[in-house]
Amino acid sequence: MKHEIIEPVAHDPDGDQTTTSLENAPNVQAREWLTYLHSGHTTSEKREAFILWLNSNELNQEAFKRCQRVWQTIGMTDCAVDWITQHATQESVSAAKTKPKHILARAAVLLSGLAASIALLVVNGVFHTTDTLEIAVPETLFTSSIGQNRMITLSDGSDVILAGNSSILVNIDQYKRHITLRKGSAYFDVTHDPSRVFAVTAQHTQVRVRGTAFEVEHSPDNELKISVQRGLVDVVDLPEDDNEDEKVLQLHPYEQLQANIDGAFIGDVSRFDPEIEFAWLSERFIYDNAPLKSLVMDINRYTKKPVVILDKDINELPITASFTFKQIDQMLAGLAAAYPITLTEEDTRNVLTKH
Repeated sequence: MKHEIIEPVAHDPDGDQTTTSLENAPNVQAREWLTYLHSGHTTSEKREAFILWLNSNELNQEAFKRCQRVWQTIGMTDCAVDWITQHATQESVSAAKTKPKHILARAAVLLSGLAASIALLVVNGVFHTTDTLEIAVPETLFTSSIGQNRMITLSDGSDVILAGNSSILVNIDQYKRHITLRKGSAYFDVTHDPSRVFAVTAQHTQVRVRGTAFEVEHSPDNELKISVQRGLVDVVDLPEDDNEDEKVLQLHPYEQLQANIDGAFIGDVSRFDPEIEFAWLSERFIYDNAPLKSLVMDINRYTKKPVVILDKDINELPITASFTFKQIDQMLAGLAAAYPITLTEEDTRNVLTKH
């Protein structure tokens, strides 16, 4: 079905605007303009029309500033963010012609009624004169809870799977696709777009692609691990000084690279087994001589009773194991039986020490 962007309609106080009073008209128009300007489908003509509307009187300016403050401070659920960013300005041609105010009214209800959530739409608009207008892109925070993966489809069609207790900040418009991995681990299946690089930033490392599949994971000791399943991926050590050149390594399928908290690459590019590396996508963990500290960091994303290693001597103990998310308790008991590890179960945590 063909879709059409619903643009703000002109409001004539003397016309047949029976559902909007003259007193509330600037607020309604401000909400419509704010939704439209952040739809990602603006035109130069409409931007000029917005500037004229904004500068036509002080009531419009105050209404628009008030709307921005609301958008900056209201916490909204992910579904509301998705609705606003992907659907609030998109309806069928017939709907655009007959019911634009009803659609915008639903958006207003969502904006004013949804709070205490895990996603925040951040909007910063700066306007100075009729010749200068800067509109920042909405940023959306997605999080996953402890104990389960979460799949998200972004506005560009790319899919993201967040590991448990992970979060990303998404900034996508018609010019760029920027993602920040704030914590945890995320798998990206990126829709190919030759005109827009898909960039994932974590700490001082950035991964740049145009259409591929890969994982970025926070590892122990504040390190990052980048693993490629499909396509080509550029891993960039972001310089602290603008005068310095970027350091770039390109990864091919089934190649992996680690970086420290400062972005410096650790070791050489290595090969990995995708069945082991991506097992968590199927709610399973598989380890082949992996250090105990890595296993503990992974499982703590899926258990509300965290596991703590109190004896540093066993941090690097190589572990071979395979278990599902639901078998974590059995796995911990098995570790204590098969390795020189003592498991102590406390009220709020499980403690591992050297046997």
